[in-house]
Amino acid sequence: MAKPKTDLSNFGASDEHKVIKYGPFGDNGEPSKSKKVTFRDPGYGRALKIRALRNIGNNEQDIGELAAQINQYVIVNPRYSFDDLDKAVSDEDKTKEVELEGKHGKKPHVLIKFPGYRAAINYSNDIRGVNGADETLDTLQSLSKEVFRQVDDPKKPIDMKFWTDNGGGIEALAKALVYFNEVMDRDGYSAVFGEAYTFLGECL
Repeated sequence: MAKPKTDLSNFGASDEHKVIKYGPFGDNGEPSKSKKVTFRDPGYGRALKIRALRNIGNNEQDIGELAAQINQYVIVNPRYSFDDLDKAVSDEDKTKEVELEGKHGKKPHVLIKFPGYRAAINYSNDIRGVNGADETLDTLQSLSKEVFRQVDDPKKPIDMKFWTDNGGGIEALAKALVYFNEVMDRDGYSAVFGEAYTFLGECL
């Protein structure tokens, strides 16, 4: 998706300017970085349409699309698009190797690849279904297919037999979500998106 265009037709009429802190904690116990942002009220109807993406039916949600629409209609400055954000991910951040506490004393290693912002946001929210159901199995199966890789063969996905033999799947899932958030907040996007979603609720 191309970078959203700023709507200048009603510029500034419903904007809110904030300074959002993010990044690793400094010596004072506060996040060490900050970013100036501008949020815009998208209008009541648009706000409700965006919020509705939290429940698209069949116990499903699409938080990735919700974030894309917040990027387009709510976050005025800085402007975000998933294409630009994905291109900005450093080579160092594209994969991460983790050691897991497996079963029976095993310590399996798994390579995690960053799936892109939209997918990472969806994975981070898919662990619980809309109705609160435990979606751990479905999420782990999807991550195993799309995100987790064998350390000695980065092109080879992890299968469920790997988890049966070694254990550690639940821990791998948790570490993947932490890793996704770390990558997405290198330049403050996770923090900005969270604040923008809160602002969206204030527009209703």
